[in-house]
Amino acid sequence: MPDTFVRTRCSSCARPLGFDDWSNGSDRCQPCVRARSAAARTPAPPDPLSFGHAAFAARANAYERMLDDIPDELVDELVAALEAEAARMPSAGPNPVREVLSELGLGRSPRERHWAAWGFAAGFAANIVIAKYAQMTTAAPMSQFIGPMLLGGLLAGATCSAIGWGFARLRER
Repeated sequence: MPDTFVRTRCSSCARPLGFDDWSNGSDRCQPCVRARSAAARTPAPPDPLSFGHAAFAARANAYERMLDDIPDELVDELVAALEAEAARMPSAGPNPVREVLSELGLGRSPRERHWAAWGFAAGFAANIVIAKYAQMTTAAPMSQFIGPMLLGGLLAGATCSAIGWGFARLRER
């Protein structure tokens, strides 16, 4: 969690820090660093690789103290504002799944249901036949094939059901 306690704004001018400044571990932007070093005749901040664990921990602790200094009333106001905004948003917004299903028009005709049902039955039966053949050729006990046979049958049935539904849709047009 301390990795997320990073300032994203310059501590001098409050401008957003660039990625280079932020990734170098600096808490000031380049113009502020140049102005400070020119005014105070101090060298640029040390190389980020020279920062030790103690320096990082001190900055993280300072950031945590700053967060602790935020008044609870301000946090409560922000939470109330967010809850009010969430209440204004429509809860029954557009449902993408429902929109796709209405575009496809699933189940609008009895022919679609009929073909989809026969497709499911054919796919499930074909999977059972293939699994039984595999069981007989390997001479394995049927108990090892029951689970995969049923799961494969459901998957094959669903696939063939979709294919049957698609054929029915094509024949209607």
